[in-house]
Amino acid sequence: MKLINVEPRDNYILRIFLDDDSIVDFDVQAELERIPCYKPLYDKALFDTVRFKNKRIYWSDQFDFHLDQILERGLFLEV
Repeated sequence: MKLINVEPRDNYILRIFLDDDSIVDFDVQAELERIPCYKPLYDKALFDTVRFKNKRIYWSDQFDFHLDQILERGLFLEV
């Protein structure tokens, strides 16, 4: 399974598109509350700069999530 796109949404949700046509909403706010060093991502301008590569979404070397985390904690949408 591979990432093909990521879209920042309202309320610190990332919509993740996968190569098997799955779509996952990942609640980053829950992670921000759980991982205190990620709090700078509450800055919406920074949050909206999200990128992806291989099996990782990231903002910088300090802030990233692996696809395994996204699949474990995300919400799969019906397509």
